[in-house]
Amino acid sequence: MITPFLLTLVLLVGVGLFSYTLYRRFILLQAAPPDYRFDRIGERIKGVLVYAFGQKKFLLGEQPAGLMHFLIFWGFMVVSARTLSLFAQGYDPKFYFPGLHPDGLGGPYLLLKDLVEAGVIAAVLIALYRWLLSHPARLYGFKPAESKLAGQSHWEALVILFLIFGLMVTDFLYDAARFAIESDPLILSEKRWAVIGSAAGSLMSRIDPDAAKIVGALSWWAHILIILTFLNLLPRSKHFHIITSIPNVFFRKLEPAGALRFMDLEKSESYGTSRIDQFTWKQVLDMYSCTECGRCSSACPATASGKPLAPRQLLLDLRDYLYSRENELLQKKVGGQDGANIVGETLIHDDVLWSCTTCRACEEACPVLIEYVDKIVDMRRHLVQEEARFPSELNRTFKGMETQSNPWGISQEDRDAWAQGIEVPRISEHPDAEFLYYVGCAGAFDDRSKKTTLATVKILKKAGVKFAILGKEELCNGETARRIGNEYLFQTMARSLIEVLEKYGVKKILTNCPHCFNTLKNEYPQFGGNYEVIHAAQFVQQLIREGKIALAQELPGKVTYHDSCYYGRYNQVYDAPREVIRGIPGTELQEMKHCRHDAMCCGAGGGWMWMEEPKDKRVNYIRVQQALDTNPDIIAVSCPYCMTMMEDGLKAKGMDEKVKTLDVMELVERAMK
Repeated sequence: MITPFLLTLVLLVGVGLFSYTLYRRFILLQAAPPDYRFDRIGERIKGVLVYAFGQKKFLLGEQPAGLMHFLIFWGFMVVSARTLSLFAQGYDPKFYFPGLHPDGLGGPYLLLKDLVEAGVIAAVLIALYRWLLSHPARLYGFKPAESKLAGQSHWEALVILFLIFGLMVTDFLYDAARFAIESDPLILSEKRWAVIGSAAGSLMSRIDPDAAKIVGALSWWAHILIILTFLNLLPRSKHFHIITSIPNVFFRKLEPAGALRFMDLEKSESYGTSRIDQFTWKQVLDMYSCTECGRCSSACPATASGKPLAPRQLLLDLRDYLYSRENELLQKKVGGQDGANIVGETLIHDDVLWSCTTCRACEEACPVLIEYVDKIVDMRRHLVQEEARFPSELNRTFKGMETQSNPWGISQEDRDAWAQGIEVPRISEHPDAEFLYYVGCAGAFDDRSKKTTLATVKILKKAGVKFAILGKEELCNGETARRIGNEYLFQTMARSLIEVLEKYGVKKILTNCPHCFNTLKNEYPQFGGNYEVIHAAQFVQQLIREGKIALAQELPGKVTYHDSCYYGRYNQVYDAPREVIRGIPGTELQEMKHCRHDAMCCGAGGGWMWMEEPKDKRVNYIRVQQALDTNPDIIAVSCPYCMTMMEDGLKAKGMDEKVKTLDVMELVERAMK
């Protein structure tokens, strides 16, 4: 029943169709614009071991879904050797891979294979329960736009799960039939190790040997046909990630997470992304690699607050459109002035792009390390720089940054007005200062943030730190302009500030704004601005450890700390502010359910500090409620934007008299008294 001729024919058809489809996907990838991702090979291999083979994001994420995927992934890895051997045994029934002979390592392998296959069957049953009975929101969609997707994925997911189930069962049945009727010493040697197959063989031995032989042959063919069917479904479904996720992890972004993609304005033919053929090959690989698991959307604050953005749907819309234009792209008909604009009413609506807070929660949650923020900002760049189409509130923001070097549009002459009446050294008078305290626009112009600035100055003086400020010479670093998509304005402002910093030979910069911190530290090197940038909370932690600051004043109360996205997820700074808070006598630090890498955005990033949210869709209201769930006396922050959003949320909930929002610097300054 197993003939080499028929097997060869089936292989030629199955592998041939798969190879043809895969070739077209590869050529489509190759046709995309370049993106250099071949540096730091050792680091890339390490990432593959940790995230792809180690399944780190799955094991640290939602359970039991994470463990379920881990079992299925490693089940495929372990069973793959057996599947390949079944193909070979169609030509030579006594074939064994070198090293896997049943009298050698093949015996322990068979034991492992049986146990793993049982684990995979259990994982598939859990997955079927989730799809058919429990219906998790992240699988079935968070918005009406995702409901259609969910229906499509539901059918495909069930097919894939049943195919996986069939692979495991047919392998057990094939073994059972052999063990029931064969007396070959090699087969008996296998039987001693294959515990589940052996048990199934004992049951099958009760039926007619000819019938058992037929069951074995049918099981073998079913296994072969299932794997070939599965193979050809991969590049046409979400399970393409089985092939592309490992290279996608390998080619992940190794630059700092907070550094947006550099745009050479002088050499660029376009000033943003508006056509499908403008996405780089790595961005296309991201589209191939989406597992449709919904982890990105479940973590997205825009999705949670009811805005149009759902990261999964954004990526799948791009992927499906890419596939629909595959022939034209391969024939190079798409592009140039006649290329279809996908940003707007055609595919990706403006509101979807403006909903993003650039918090990176989606990227943090993605198990295959898909990059969303760069794509969104690239499309914003098109809207701002090529279409001049953006929320009307941003006109004032841009004008203020262009004319007064701050988003508020307050006179540049007032930049150091916060320091009136106190002695604060200027770098023009103290060029030997070890640290430049970069105050930032919020710290200089926002009345609430000025209190944090003054607290920081008092701490630095108390510790005897040799620091200075730029005063009226300080310029905005342009972070807001870049996140919104006004790359030209950002680069103009960055070069202007770098010129001032170079004038004074600045080497070390202190700042209390995570947005300034991230931009100066991670993005200014793109323009030759290389500095040692330290966030105030980290610096104060060091001062306390060195005994230069003593926290003697007791501040009794429960404190919950809100992680800034640009301090936490972007720069992995979680412990420093917490250590400082714990060191204050009387404080009781307690964590929100969503904290550290899982913390929810305050809602002000990505330009939302300057745009007006509908009251029924405000991210900060959700985040403040998460903080209030810990029953705190104080919500501690390390960001002026977070300060504004937390205070606004508390006022909206009528809790501003009961719960205070304080910067970590304010807590330290009070504890020093």
